Amino acid sequence: MFNKSSQTPLIVELMDISKQNEAILKFFISGVGSKVFKISNTASEVEAYIIDYDFPGAQAHWDENYTGENKPRIILATNDPQASNSVWVGKPLSSKKLIEAAATVKNLLENPQLAEPSISTHNERVAEKTPDKPELKPFSLGNETKMVVPKKRSTVQGGVATATLVTSESLESASSNGANHHLKEKTDTSKREIDEVDHAEIEQQSKNIALQQQKTQEKKAVEAAKQERRWKELCGERNDTSTHKADDLKYIPENHFIGKLTGAVRLAKQSQQIVEIKVLPYSVFILPNEHQVFTELSIDDENFIEFSRDKIKQGDMNIHILSSIETGKLEMQMSNLPKCIHSLESFLWTSSLLASHGRLPITLDLDKKTALKYWPSFARIEAFPYSMRIAALWHHSPDTLVQMAEKLAVPQRYVFAFYNGADALDLIERDPKKVRQQIKAQPKKKGTGLISRLFKRLLGGGATSS
Repeated sequence: MFNKSSQTPLIVELMDISKQNEAILKFFISGVGSKVFKISNTASEVEAYIIDYDFPGAQAHWDENYTGENKPRIILATNDPQASNSVWVGKPLSSKKLIEAAATVKNLLENPQLAEPSISTHNERVAEKTPDKPELKPFSLGNETKMVVPKKRSTVQGGVATATLVTSESLESASSNGANHHLKEKTDTSKREIDEVDHAEIEQQSKNIALQQQKTQEKKAVEAAKQERRWKELCGERNDTSTHKADDLKYIPENHFIGKLTGAVRLAKQSQQIVEIKVLPYSVFILPNEHQVFTELSIDDENFIEFSRDKIKQGDMNIHILSSIETGKLEMQMSNLPKCIHSLESFLWTSSLLASHGRLPITLDLDKKTALKYWPSFARIEAFPYSMRIAALWHHSPDTLVQMAEKLAVPQRYVFAFYNGADALDLIERDPKKVRQQIKAQPKKKGTGLISRLFKRLLGGGATSS
């Protein structure tokens, strides 16, 4: 636990965290946890990272880009990732686990020799270890600090060679004791040499720090540009429109892959059998009981993006229920290609966004209010700017899509994209009677509980990617 010896909070950077956990963490840190954590995006300030390993691509992102990073991590995950120089915080999150994790990371920073094993704060505190302390050179997790050893000069006294340490104190002493002018010149030269070495070391360390900061900034800029491109792929780039001009934003889902996909999912759930969509040269298998999709298609691939947006031709796709023999063959394929297994929820969500590209189904009446029946699992779906704020408002206050965008002061394309994803997951309540009931069920008094405060924070937040 944090105590009097821990005067300052642990400075952390949030990296690859599901939007739901990010909102919870920021809410905790802004209140009770303000003395334990401080969030920063400045590389030189950050002491540790907080990463959600259950967030899609988080572990791969770290392994590909931050393998050499020696700052410790607090890893949020359902299962222990067994990662070195890290503290595992098991889910569900709690204040106690987060505070214990911060204390453990502080210990890692003070004792870097403890960084090899993964430390768990899942159920109970890790027993404190007191390893034998080897003699260590001064060490910083950011950069190794080097000690400059003062140079020695040799003198001969009575025929015996001795080494005299030339320091500022010895120089002053020699001068005050009347050392000869020749010795003073040599010692002055030694002082200059030491100063030159000191300045050279400091200058080199400054260059190394500046270079590392530049590389970090460049890497973040590349990641930000990549993320921006992905959001455009999912949500489009259209400007806001009025309800009377929205017809040019409409599309027919049944004319695209998403139409076949949602139809196959309905068939699989009704029959409780595995259903295959044949999309030459690929196949997409729907496993309703496991809530999974098996396919060699990658939702990040350019070909899949174009394929999702193109209209399908008659006979391009066929749907059929697998026989017992075909099911056996599929199980063999899945065991050999585990990377091709996707969450059904995630695959439906992303496929719908890629197909709609910020447009809306042609059957949608923009003047009618709708409601969000359930929240999607933000840990599994591909998020985009404002997605959690949209979910909070929509679930809390049913309305039309255009009015929701106005209330949140966000571009309409993000609200439209969220609608398409929720529609693919069957999370939308369209029945006018049930929508009115949900509106009437809203509490008249302001809530003071955690959920109410979290809603208020989300609805009143700034223009962030949460």
